[in-house]
Amino acid sequence: MKKLIAFALPLLFLVACNSVEKYRSGIEALTTQWDQTTTSVTEVAAMVSTAQSSFQESLSTLAVAEDAMAKVKDDKKTMVMDAYNALQTSGTSFSAISGEINDFVANWTSKAEEVNMLKEGLASGKLEGDVTAQIAELTNLVTDAGTKVTSWKEQIETAKTAIAAKQQEYQTVVAEIMPVK
Repeated sequence: MKKLIAFALPLLFLVACNSVEKYRSGIEALTTQWDQTTTSVTEVAAMVSTAQSSFQESLSTLAVAEDAMAKVKDDKKTMVMDAYNALQTSGTSFSAISGEINDFVANWTSKAEEVNMLKEGLASGKLEGDVTAQIAELTNLVTDAGTKVTSWKEQIETAKTAIAAKQQEYQTVVAEIMPVK
């Protein structure tokens, strides 16, 4: 019996180690991609936050002073206010992008725990569950994140372009209507 245990225990250990090793390359590739994609998601989140803050600062400097507006006829005030409101509304696109990113980051963060469990399981030699399915699901999420990051960057640029156009329209209206000192 002792001989059987002495023979079976190393064999069992060897089989257990081999079962973890077959996932090593997949887990390592996943963690590398995950870290790179996390950086990209973080960068685009910061990008939209910065753009949103910049827009708000710019918007506050563009408002026409009340004393200057008091000198303008009512119909012209309406034109100025309409142009300002259109500019202000154009900035809501940043809020929509930011909301989408925040929703994605919440899911991403919860899935990061799964990635960490795979890394820890690999390090300890103990992986649980359907590892192949976990790797596949998380790899698909990384791919999806890459697509979303590209889309968010495009949306940010589109929003900036639309805002610049509305800002130009507003400034044109103000220049035409406001009295020159």
